Amino acid sequence: MSNTSQVRQVAIKLSHSGRFKKIILALSIAVIVLGFALSKVEGIVVGDGLWFAITTVTGVGYGDIVPVTTLGRILGAILQVFGVVLFGAVMAFVSVELLRYQEDFNMRRLLDRIDEQDRKLEEIKKHLDFLVKK
Repeated sequence: MSNTSQVRQVAIKLSHSGRFKKIILALSIAVIVLGFALSKVEGIVVGDGLWFAITTVTGVGYGDIVPVTTLGRILGAILQVFGVVLFGAVMAFVSVELLRYQEDFNMRRLLDRIDEQDRKLEEIKKHLDFLVKK
């Protein structure tokens, strides 16, 4: 099975996860609300405020936009905390689902191999029984 197929199946599973949806929603709301608030507090264009919020939450923080007011810095700090907690949770969900999928795949392969060995042993037993009866 290809990596693309594996990633697709994990993405489908995550899209059905209620907790994952809630985390993404909370992260999106935090970015939008705090991005708008930051643009008003700092007196910058709304797009720049949203850009700052997105780069701060994701941990990239290019430094091209820096809050200069105390309230702006507080909002930036809140975005950083949201980013560490919620973005980290998103990455944890993805990692857990990828590992779970890989574990399920390996378990299915192992069980298939055990079943094949059982079939071979059964054939050997039948041949042995036939030879012993003669």
